[in-house]
Amino acid sequence: MGVDGETVVLKNMLIGVNLILLGSMLKPSECRLEVTTERGQRQTVEEEGGASSYNTSSKEQPMVFNHVYNINVPVESLCSSGLEASAEQEVSAEDDTLAEYIGQTSDHESQVTFTHKINLPKKACPCASSTQVLQELLSRIEMLEREVSLLRDQCSTNCCQESAATGKSLKHLQPGPWWGRRELSREGGQLDYVPHCSGHGNFSFESCGCICNEGWFGKNCSEPYCPLGCSSRGVCVDGQCICDSEYSGDDCSELRCPTDCSSRGLCVDGECVCEEPYTGEDCRELRCPEDCSGKGQCANGTCLCQEGYAGEDCSQRRCLNACSGRGHCQEGLCVCEEGYQGPDCSTVAPPEDLRVAGISDRSIELEWDGPMAVTEYVISYQPMALGGLQLQQRVPGDWSGVTITELEPGLTYNISVYAVISNILSLPITAKVATHVSTPQGLQFKTITETTVEVQWEPFSFPFDGWEISFIPKNSWSLDCCSDKRPASKRNNNEGGVIAQLPSDVTSFNQTGLKPGEEYIVNVVALKEQARSLPTSASVSTVIDGPTQILVRDVSDTVAFVEWTPPRAKVDFILLKYGLVGGEGGKTTFRLQPPLSQYSVQALRPGSRYEVSVSAVRGNNESDATSTQFTTEIDAPKNLRVGSRTATSLDLEWDNSEAEAQEYKVVYSTLAGEQYHEVLVPKGIGPTTRTTL
Repeated sequence: MGVDGETVVLKNMLIGVNLILLGSMLKPSECRLEVTTERGQRQTVEEEGGASSYNTSSKEQPMVFNHVYNINVPVESLCSSGLEASAEQEVSAEDDTLAEYIGQTSDHESQVTFTHKINLPKKACPCASSTQVLQELLSRIEMLEREVSLLRDQCSTNCCQESAATGKSLKHLQPGPWWGRRELSREGGQLDYVPHCSGHGNFSFESCGCICNEGWFGKNCSEPYCPLGCSSRGVCVDGQCICDSEYSGDDCSELRCPTDCSSRGLCVDGECVCEEPYTGEDCRELRCPEDCSGKGQCANGTCLCQEGYAGEDCSQRRCLNACSGRGHCQEGLCVCEEGYQGPDCSTVAPPEDLRVAGISDRSIELEWDGPMAVTEYVISYQPMALGGLQLQQRVPGDWSGVTITELEPGLTYNISVYAVISNILSLPITAKVATHVSTPQGLQFKTITETTVEVQWEPFSFPFDGWEISFIPKNSWSLDCCSDKRPASKRNNNEGGVIAQLPSDVTSFNQTGLKPGEEYIVNVVALKEQARSLPTSASVSTVIDGPTQILVRDVSDTVAFVEWTPPRAKVDFILLKYGLVGGEGGKTTFRLQPPLSQYSVQALRPGSRYEVSVSAVRGNNESDATSTQFTTEIDAPKNLRVGSRTATSLDLEWDNSEAEAQEYKVVYSTLAGEQYHEVLVPKGIGPTTRTTL
């Protein structure tokens, strides 16, 4: 039978469920109860002479529960059961010893049917426990009905549906006793059951598994958890932690104390809190009085005091050297007079909080704090460079600052300040301070062209490493504001600048490759080791360049076309001028807007020599002009006409051309064009010229 056939049979099949409930075996003199649940199928229901068959899906297949209850009595018992059949019921020969009570319940909507068949003997002994047996019977029937109700709920969930659809068994969870699960069986295998999760959890129909209570895990919640998993410091055995040697507690989270504090204290986080009068890591040692006041060592209850201390608890001390006569003793410690310090007040207190108030290329300004008892201060300073000369400066004791002058630019100095009382010097307070490198002076520009600038400045009289000069376009600078220790400075934002480093003996520089008509910020900085001077700055503008490579083409008698290469600098306009060579008639001027680079010159005089020039203008500055000359073509004579004629001659006349012509060429031939003749005719005086051929 194929899959489709099996599906049809399963859809039309009525599922029966057998439950066998076996009563307890009684003693021979007592009643015995047998309860049997038989499997059956719901028969086709006949309604009004017709048969209607149920065609239900696997989700709605009907189930029938047939229950048979047999109450048996011992054979030798002759007592009456006290139960009599109905007067209206006819009893057969077999019914003399057995009575049947049949009942049926049906729920058409849920497709579940219950049948109950109870067999009672006509005569049975009046068992003393019959009431209890019947009560157990009633309880089991109620339990059965609850089981079926739960089964119906279960079959509405995904677990049961998936099993019913596939015909396969669900994966078994941990098995338990028969009263700890609910089963649904049919031909083809176990479909499903619900475990009680060992009493430590609830079964979830959504996940088809146990959801364990806190402290339990496993498929059926039968395995106990140890607290905090023994904190990874022990082994969990039957829900109890067996801790590692260094740890203790229910969850092995507590450190174990050495020797359990020798039973003389409490263990707190692995450390012993000892009882009086014990101390030590394991509370084995006797504690000294006041712990020797922190001025000695405890040896089994006895203080071994430090030098200068005495007493049972080392709390007594004599002042050292009687405070040198510059203080008084208070509880074993010297309280020194103003200006003195030390354990015996024997040294002068140095100044405090030495700070630099100002720095230049030749001076350093210092400030400090000191007591009024100081007689004077000694300031010692020396360059850190090898072989530097050490110098001193003395100031009165009521001063709190000094300015050291005549220093060398760009050097780092070691500075020490001493306090002096009664010719006794204190320890110094020191600082390392570097003077600034001097700013270059005398910056000036010697020559300026379109692409070059020559710069000159004054030399230094002290040794240094070299110069740095930069040419930065002005439109690429922005101003960085100042702070207490740094003045305002300019910062280059864009590329386009030129930076060069020069030896210290060079005091002039010619920078080439600049842009014409560009304004530059020129900075000169002195360099010494890692230090840089403040820059000296000035601005300069290169000369604007003019148009180049002027060319005149397509020249006719009255028109010429002029071209040129535009300037690189930004200009306001291009100035074009042209006129006759020699200055006759003056010059004509045009102002052309860039980036125009060509122009057509018209209304020229034929046969004339012209000069044309172009230059660039920005503001009041005009670049050098570039120029060229050209000659217009001569124009042809006009209005040729024939005067008198004879058999052998012709009189010709025409208007002279505007160009300064010397003679005209007359070419003539017969109409057949067999022979050409040329005649040169001098230009006539006046507006016309005449000739006779």
